[in-house]
Amino acid sequence: MDNEPIKFLLIGDISTGKKITEFSTKINKKKDEIDKIFTKICKTSAGKYEERNKITSKTENYYFITLKPGIVFLALVSNTYPERLVFELIDKINQEKIPTMINEETKELNAKGRQDLKTIIDSYQNNVINEISKDINDIKLDMKDNIKKMVESIDDTSILEQSAENLRQESKNYRENANELKKLTFCQNFKMWFALGGIVVLLILLFYFIFKP
Repeated sequence: MDNEPIKFLLIGDISTGKKITEFSTKINKKKDEIDKIFTKICKTSAGKYEERNKITSKTENYYFITLKPGIVFLALVSNTYPERLVFELIDKINQEKIPTMINEETKELNAKGRQDLKTIIDSYQNNVINEISKDINDIKLDMKDNIKKMVESIDDTSILEQSAENLRQESKNYRENANELKKLTFCQNFKMWFALGGIVVLLILLFYFIFKP
């Protein structure tokens, strides 16, 4: 994990093309490149307010935006740092009116402005760790929830399997009972027809002997 993902921040005035202040975590080898990007922004982005821009590289990204009345914010950050936090940082600096804390003689940021800027940036340097910790906690909660659902699903499957087994047993019992009932009914019907047949024979014999000529 990069302890200082925000490498460089430049605040400048687009109308004059001059820097108001620069913030760097260390001597940055890309300062010349940053100066060139800032100069190009001043030449090509006049009047283009609140457009979020991004230049990507292998390990770092450049983000820049111009806010009214014409203040340019250019940040160089690690490519693992969330883009949302970069522009949130810029909005915070702008809301705290840091760019207006100017030394009238030097036309640069005064001591209070520099200190307030550092305080805000430091809070966002650590914010990425908090964000990642939050993401990890969210993942843990999702995993727990998924495991709970899996267990419930297993329980549901067991219940369904048991219900299916019970249904199969009941069907088997029904077939066996039906067959048994069929046999009993056949026996009862056979006895009844046998008895009726005997009665008929007796009646025939009785009529025969009564009406014998």
